[in-house]
Amino acid sequence: MSVWKPALVNISPFGDEYNRDVIVESRTGGGRYTVNLYYYTCTCPDFIERRAERPVGDLGRSCKHLRDMVLSLDSDAFGDELTRVIFKSPHGPYERIWFAPGPDGEILALGMRHDKSWLSLFIRGGSGEPYTRYGYHSGEERWAYDSRPPEAEYILEMLNSVPGIG
Repeated sequence: MSVWKPALVNISPFGDEYNRDVIVESRTGGGRYTVNLYYYTCTCPDFIERRAERPVGDLGRSCKHLRDMVLSLDSDAFGDELTRVIFKSPHGPYERIWFAPGPDGEILALGMRHDKSWLSLFIRGGSGEPYTRYGYHSGEERWAYDSRPPEAEYILEMLNSVPGIG
């Protein structure tokens, strides 16, 4: 049985003032997409093919265009530190996010994307410390830049129970 649980990571709902379509340029050029923060939608293929069925507020619903729009706002739409760290990670947006209890009772988060072999693990460096992202390649069984999180052996054992990995 897996200790990892999928979770709905909520960002605050956007009010009526965000019920407008905004045209954004594709990062790779040649395309334009329509983003609406109120309905939390985008017309890009990633959103339509992989993310549209997720509930509004689910962090996994965020394509890079939605993520960029939220990050461009002056206000902070995030309810807690872990959500903020996951959402702002330059390695996202993640399609699947899993949570598990850590060795010290802190919450661990694991972000995965369909187009990357690397996993992103978010863990506190210690009690009261901020969350830090660690990259792990499950196929090569190695940490990015030889940077191992605290309690790495415990975490590696837990990774075997993540659906789709172990």
